Amino acid sequence: MSSTEITFEKYKSIKENAEEVANYLTELEDNILVITQGNPDDLCAAGILMKCFHEIKLGCHTIISDNIATLTKKMKKLNYSNMLFIGIHIDDIPSEILKEKNVYVINHKLSLKEKRKKIDENIKILSLEEIDLPEEVISNAGLTYFIASGLLDNYQKFSDLGIIGALFKKQTNPKNQELNGLNIYIRDDGKEKEYLTIKKGTRIPGRESQPIHLALMYSLNPYFPGLTGNEGACTKFVSRLDIKMRDQNDNWRTISSLTSKETKTLNDALIALLMKNDSQPITDIYKLIGPIYILNKEHENNQTRNAEEYLWLLEGACQMKLYGLALAVILGDRSNRYDSLQRELSNYHGKATQIIEEIANNPEKIEDEGLYRIINGSAVFKKESAFLVINALIESSTIPIDKPLFMYIEEKNAIILYVRESPTQIQRGHLLLHLFLELEKEKTVLELRGDFESFIVKIEKENFKQALKKINESLEYQQKGVKKNTEETVPDSSDEKK
Repeated sequence: MSSTEITFEKYKSIKENAEEVANYLTELEDNILVITQGNPDDLCAAGILMKCFHEIKLGCHTIISDNIATLTKKMKKLNYSNMLFIGIHIDDIPSEILKEKNVYVINHKLSLKEKRKKIDENIKILSLEEIDLPEEVISNAGLTYFIASGLLDNYQKFSDLGIIGALFKKQTNPKNQELNGLNIYIRDDGKEKEYLTIKKGTRIPGRESQPIHLALMYSLNPYFPGLTGNEGACTKFVSRLDIKMRDQNDNWRTISSLTSKETKTLNDALIALLMKNDSQPITDIYKLIGPIYILNKEHENNQTRNAEEYLWLLEGACQMKLYGLALAVILGDRSNRYDSLQRELSNYHGKATQIIEEIANNPEKIEDEGLYRIINGSAVFKKESAFLVINALIESSTIPIDKPLFMYIEEKNAIILYVRESPTQIQRGHLLLHLFLELEKEKTVLELRGDFESFIVKIEKENFKQALKKINESLEYQQKGVKKNTEETVPDSSDEKK
């Protein structure tokens, strides 16, 4: 059995644990403060709980931030006796809050070691390790979906948000893109109650709401060489396939509106395009065709009709730090605020795809420094689009990730450095995050946020060269250690002869 296959007994255990948390929540008499981080999974989790609290008439206030220090300041200003944390580690919660408040923590990444450290505190926890499940089997939105099952009879209506959380966490089979782990139970609930329709099709964000050629132009995952970021090339590509781009009423057609024959024609052409590019990862071809999750509550041709397109909307909003708008959409706002977010995102994704096309066509913008690669993005990027672009460049193999990748933007008195760690470094346990945490203690780094794989650092301009020097020294030291260990494990040829 793989780590993401779940027995029915494990499913029952996590559901019982979630319902136990739900029981505590239903007994609360005072309002509750929900504290969450600004990413699509945690926001979907917050949205599920906020909708539940509204129905059971429990008042709540929500704080959203991607900066723990900022969260701490905000928490201390608000006088709530009940606090619920989503996606936040116990060690990051101020000790006085743990001692004085009723605290609830929902985090699929929480470790038993972390839980035991605070076992004497007045704290209720919902995590996975206590029932011997890995973090890859459910998202935080999925955990709150199971809490909802203990709060409402019609909890299945939140299956859409549970699935969006799973897609954000990439809790899918890489070959067929099917959901795995506990997410299968959420998917089946949604199907049974007809909140979800699942069919197989072309998996491109924009398939529901964007004209065919624009969906291709905005596509970053997968990345289409020669098409992504180039509207004219996309228009010609679709026209050559003899697919009509407008319907009989002269409205733009979408990928979701294509006939089965047209869909096959488009898929075949896109697969052929990906196959022609030797550096294109095979996973991009696997990603192209797979399950489409249609959210039946949503209107046709809305971005929120398709789960992956909905996620695309939320990811962009979070990158631009429009957390309030993102949460409003999750809570059901489809009015002016939703239209405003769509306009912002259309501009955001358009610029991001153009940047990727520019870098793909001008690889000299990527400087190879031997032990790492670095891009000066000051004249190319905006802060909001940096991580989106970096991830797309890596996933499309435009930039290999065999060594760490840095991209920096100059501000008035500081440098914003975006760091993407290489899988090789992570496997060796040599994490650049540790170095930057040390630099933060030394005050060389002004601000640091993110996780061990990708994070953002703010450095004073005058300290930037020194920081790069320390990065290089750290990588050199690590590489010498690997070389030494390798040499020590290779037997001497003279010893073999003896």
